[in-house]
Amino acid sequence: MNQPNIRLPAVFGRSLIQAAAVHSLPIAETLKKFSYDFSTLTDNSTIELGALFDLADALVATAPFDTVLPFVKIISYEQIDELMTLMVTGKTMRSCLENIISLIGTAWAPGFTAQYHSTQQNDYLRCDNQSHLSARQLQFSVEFVFGTFLRVGPLLTGRENLVKEVHFTCSESNTQEYESIFQCPVLFNQTFNQLVLPTEIADKPLASYCPELETDALAALKRKISALAKSEGIITQVTQVLRQLDREENLNIDIVARTLNLSVRSLQRKLKEADITFSAVRIAFLIEQSKSLLVQTELTMDMIAERLQFSDRAAFSRAFKRITGVSPSQYRLGA
Repeated sequence: MNQPNIRLPAVFGRSLIQAAAVHSLPIAETLKKFSYDFSTLTDNSTIELGALFDLADALVATAPFDTVLPFVKIISYEQIDELMTLMVTGKTMRSCLENIISLIGTAWAPGFTAQYHSTQQNDYLRCDNQSHLSARQLQFSVEFVFGTFLRVGPLLTGRENLVKEVHFTCSESNTQEYESIFQCPVLFNQTFNQLVLPTEIADKPLASYCPELETDALAALKRKISALAKSEGIITQVTQVLRQLDREENLNIDIVARTLNLSVRSLQRKLKEADITFSAVRIAFLIEQSKSLLVQTELTMDMIAERLQFSDRAAFSRAFKRITGVSPSQYRLGA
């Protein structure tokens, strides 16, 4: 099966270039090395995910540091300010993150998600990866999430030095730089990519909670994602529509085709050209949805199967294992 051509809003590429300029890096020389024309990036355009990774690597290679964290700390969201609004107007830090991930996380980086986990001892901001990202691309994505938390976390909680420990799954690399940025111990070769945080941080009510702004930002960002989807591969377009539909709606091909302004026959033809069926895209989407239900709730397998419109628990379990390689119970236990 062909992988979807994942694209991001061009603002991410432009903002990365701007952040490099603030650090006085030789941007013009770096951009000349690319066949990709970054000067064509506009507010309504997109950039290939791979091109963004390559750009980040090239800019870091000219910098006096080895991570993208210094970029993330100053990166601008001016042209997609709804994203920053969602980061600060939710009821809790957990709900802020869930808002963002529900709309853009798996749409723009399928299989890569960020979630809060809580125990009696600590809270954790954990990045879970079931994607086809390379090791370097995964590290870039993790650093982007962690760097954003360093930027927003203290503002939301009024507490400095929130991070108690940083865990990376990669091999040890420039520990001194990481510890200088995070101001805490950084451990490598760990089971998860995660920030270890004070307990109850994730669910502490935020003083900046504003349901009206939160609702407006969600709606505006959903519209932007729909517009950007027009320039992306059909698999990504269908997945994004499925994500936007209300849970009460049937996730059927008629509704998806109508949302994409296509006839059912045209949508089926486009999916066939991508070597996939609508049913396969829908099942893959539902399995991604089920992962958060398995980790974040105590719903039984029967309840999850019913919520996601599988015929029964056995059908859900078979589909989950076929796609992930493990059973839902094993996934829940491992998480």
